Amino acid sequence: MYSQGQIVNEPQYICDVCGKKKPVSQMAGKCVKCGKYVCSQCAKLKGDRVYCPEHAGCFIATAAFGTPMAEEINVLRRFRDETMEPNVLGRHLVTLYYGISPPIARVISRSERMKAFVRLNLRPIVRSLESKSDQQDN
Repeated sequence: MYSQGQIVNEPQYICDVCGKKKPVSQMAGKCVKCGKYVCSQCAKLKGDRVYCPEHAGCFIATAAFGTPMAEEINVLRRFRDETMEPNVLGRHLVTLYYGISPPIARVISRSERMKAFVRLNLRPIVRSLESKSDQQDN
């Protein structure tokens, strides 16, 4: 039953990211890293896992490349999702990274020299991961 675009009699929750009140059917769930309740518009989904925007990305690479949409970051995300996350040690390393990288990324994002330095050091890693991925595809 609908009334002026709202679902009637459905429990309402507040998204911890955008602060908007949404019906339960529009909530994606809790971020697996921090436990924030996230609506489907704010959530980043990886399989059946829900992440808030703060825990969805490669913080240091995003700071260095200036956008979370850079192809280099997609390569790093694939490595995280396909190689790191499936095993226990990898998940622990990813969790450690999520804990320590946001303040480092803030420092990097304030300096063009730091951005350039990090990009210079990330590119060979990204090329290596791309090459490994291409070999596995063949």
